[in-house]
Amino acid sequence: MRNSMKRILLASCMLLYVCTSLYAQSEADMPLPEPEEDPIEELLDSLMVHYQYDFTSSTAYDTLILNTRNYRSNAIPTFSTDVIQTRLKSVPAIIPMDHNRYVQAYINMYTQRRRELVSRMLGLQKVYFPIFEQELDRMGMPMELKYLSVVESALNPHARSRVGATGLWQFMYGTAREYGLKVNTFVDERKDPYKSTVAALKYLQNAYNEFGDWLVAIASYNCGIGNVRKAIRRSGGKRNFWAIRPYLPRETSGYVPAFIAAVYTFEYASEHNLYPVYVEMDLNQDTLHLREIDITLKDIADMTGASLTELVNMNPELKLQRIPYSHETYVLRVPEEVALYFAENHAQIMTAYGKKRNHQASDNVIYSTLDPYDKPQGKLHYYTVQPGDVVGSIAERYGVSARQIAYWNNLRRYRIRVGQRLRIYSNKRVIAENRQVSKPAATVAVSAPAPGPAVFHTVQKGETLWNISQQYPGTSITQIQRLNPGLKASSLKIGQRIRVK
Repeated sequence: MRNSMKRILLASCMLLYVCTSLYAQSEADMPLPEPEEDPIEELLDSLMVHYQYDFTSSTAYDTLILNTRNYRSNAIPTFSTDVIQTRLKSVPAIIPMDHNRYVQAYINMYTQRRRELVSRMLGLQKVYFPIFEQELDRMGMPMELKYLSVVESALNPHARSRVGATGLWQFMYGTAREYGLKVNTFVDERKDPYKSTVAALKYLQNAYNEFGDWLVAIASYNCGIGNVRKAIRRSGGKRNFWAIRPYLPRETSGYVPAFIAAVYTFEYASEHNLYPVYVEMDLNQDTLHLREIDITLKDIADMTGASLTELVNMNPELKLQRIPYSHETYVLRVPEEVALYFAENHAQIMTAYGKKRNHQASDNVIYSTLDPYDKPQGKLHYYTVQPGDVVGSIAERYGVSARQIAYWNNLRRYRIRVGQRLRIYSNKRVIAENRQVSKPAATVAVSAPAPGPAVFHTVQKGETLWNISQQYPGTSITQIQRLNPGLKASSLKIGQRIRVK
């Protein structure tokens, strides 16, 4: 009996020891139950619908280079707490990269449940991180603050929260005005990647100057300086995020852990078999400094052959996709070839658009005023629209503006269709092919390429299909496109070799 009691007592002690050991594990090793309605994850879901980009697939080259562990395409790797802690300590950062169960919960969110979104953001960092990094460097602030926009907006300048916070840095209207951002009928500078970044970093610097802790400053960006002050008072005057965390709003208590998790995810994306999905945007951008001009992005796209979607994504702050007429200079971001086109055709563009117009509320492109085009000047021509034509290229052939053609033919949003006959008033002598179409005819036959050796042209900076066609007598835009299947006016690249005859 006595031996039995000893065995029972020994077994009880061992059980108590095991339970105590398990309970004594570090907080970082304890799993955090995933909340069913986490506010940070809910915000990411709501932002997904605001993307206005065309995403392409990851390039095989990038995947091969980055996939150093030879993962299968559908593999979702996981790592131990020790590995993740070691990696976070290795991140070159001034801001403490703490690891605990709260941070781990958001690492799991990014690397396991929100992999598609992370791939999109990895592609978008190529567009926006250089903007953030340049300003952080200029202001002497920690470079890792660039990742805060990942948590705020998923790197989406069009993002708008349910309470009205807008842009990459999710400014509310009042705070935006306080930090010098314009919000009016024409522009919402909360969506301007450059100006909103300057404003966001000024806010963070001011918060850091008050609290002396970057994680606390980041928390204030989410819930406001007033709420952080209250949390500090309730904590007994502590100025450490983890100490005041229990006294912060629920969303903010997860905001800082999500920030640290975002830093980890971007720094170690390939280790988790995550690769960028790139956005269709020309990163070789230039700027136009415009004043006293009333022109829309659609006008610019039509006259230059640029992609309207690309112009919109380069200038997300333009609410009506229209440059506000003003005596002040407006800086517009455009592809390099558009800037060159404006430089070469500045006088003609200002003649056509250098006057304020009365825009109809329902249409940002066609206007109710007749302006100087009430009485057409020049000989009447008829032109039949060919595949690949845009109003801008047709206008250039006849020495008139796209706006005039739109008015003469009652075009809405400059939309034309193949086979459509356009009225054009011009005294400019046009090439033989266009003299044929000046006769009222339903269609225009385009002659087949003349027999003989093929002739190729290497695209130079600023060239359009129309410019190129004029360099080779008897060659038209349509003929060039037939000789180069799939060639589009908006897709010409410098150095590209195309057949012209």
